[in-house]
Amino acid sequence: MEETPNHQLIIAIDREFGSGGKEIATLIGGRLKLPVFEKNILQSLGIANQKDVQDLYYRDESPRWKLTSRTVKGLTNSNEAALAAMEFDFLRDKARNGDSFIILGHCAEEVLKEYPCMVAFFVSADEEFKLPRIMAEHGLSREDAVAMMKRHNWKRKNYHNSYCEHKWGSSENYDLCIRSDKLGTQRSADLLIKFIAEKYPDIFDHHVNK
Repeated sequence: MEETPNHQLIIAIDREFGSGGKEIATLIGGRLKLPVFEKNILQSLGIANQKDVQDLYYRDESPRWKLTSRTVKGLTNSNEAALAAMEFDFLRDKARNGDSFIILGHCAEEVLKEYPCMVAFFVSADEEFKLPRIMAEHGLSREDAVAMMKRHNWKRKNYHNSYCEHKWGSSENYDLCIRSDKLGTQRSADLLIKFIAEKYPDIFDHHVNK
């Protein structure tokens, strides 16, 4: 069935590092048949192939005042603002075209706030939930996992706050904030799906049944 703006659904998810936000987004995307954009947005922009994505990912969602410099595919760390602008335009173009999708980070809840079909979530968790996940995924000691978690959360917070009027993680700026350690990722995804079904029943039915 061809997508129309009347059935458009945009899900913006901000998340703490290690909270399972990406896993939750993937579960929701599978249920609602929606693509999920995160660092693969760089490939969608045509500025990075699969090999280069990880290199660019380290500067993607970085504060625009970062001073160090390194070049990948013609972009340097002095280009964070330009890269962010390209990503924001990519999201606006998809939304303007009536596309439905899930986007992790990238200030989407503010960039796309004019769209009534947009629902925004924030996923957090306590350290005892996050650290074992980070250690297992990246093969790190607990000490190194703590350092990685703090580094990535600092990066996400400062990136968001350097481009947005509202603060990263502030509950008043999201439709729903959830602690994934309370339910686990599968049941957290189920809860967010139920929220979407209640908020947009016709849109939800369209995506589940298409």
